[in-house]
Amino acid sequence: MRPAVAQRVTFRTLNLIESRWNLGEPFDIVFCRNVMIYFDAPTQRRVLERLHAVLRPEGLLYVGHSENFTASRNLFRLRGKTIYMRV
Repeated sequence: MRPAVAQRVTFRTLNLIESRWNLGEPFDIVFCRNVMIYFDAPTQRRVLERLHAVLRPEGLLYVGHSENFTASRNLFRLRGKTIYMRV
């Protein structure tokens, strides 16, 4: 990664099913790859709602190839094979 870009990137880990996330500012991009497939549908929905809340309008959510969120079209719109945009 170029230094100019690296200075603007923050990597964080968190427990997706915790009731509170202390993340601060809204994010432009969230990478949550190959995680949601391990959750049942109601848990996926709750996590997607929370990710939606922490993304800026039109922010991007990058997921794994086997993850599909067509049931959450009111939250995210598919923009590429593994990229969803916050609506």
